[in-house]
Amino acid sequence: MKYSDTEAQETAPLAVSDEKELKRAKNVAYRYLTIRPRSRFEVEQKLRDREFPQEIIGSVIEHLLRLGYLDDAQFASQWAAGRVRTRGFGRRRIEQELRMRGIDRETVRDVLQGLFEETDELDVAGKEAEKKLRALGRFDAAVRKRRLAGHLERKGFPPSVISAILRTVR
Repeated sequence: MKYSDTEAQETAPLAVSDEKELKRAKNVAYRYLTIRPRSRFEVEQKLRDREFPQEIIGSVIEHLLRLGYLDDAQFASQWAAGRVRTRGFGRRRIEQELRMRGIDRETVRDVLQGLFEETDELDVAGKEAEKKLRALGRFDAAVRKRRLAGHLERKGFPPSVISAILRTVR
């Protein structure tokens, strides 16, 4: 079987200096992952920012995937659930954040579909509205509704959910 030059380079053992660089890159990635779970894109970006060569980055990512330290679907699921639970975010805001972290559209769609089957988006929006309305008590009804609508929109709730919440506000 005949190999091209690039295939031979990919399968050739790393030089000693490359081994040190690979070890250093792995350590950077491990430390980065100890802070919180990360997406594959985030780890790649961190290693690029630290100016590691692309072949070293590829080796580190492959190593982390093989060990199960990187799993974009699991990361997206944990991130989305945490954002609903701790921040009261809606579908659109979570989707935007996951896309910024390099999660593909299909994974985002699957995660959000599963999450909002378990958690009703209208309930999450209602809880956020209750908290916000306590702070808006001194304003008249029109101002409260306008500010509440803006707040819920920034939290990532769709217009249908916002209008349903606003119908209950006096």
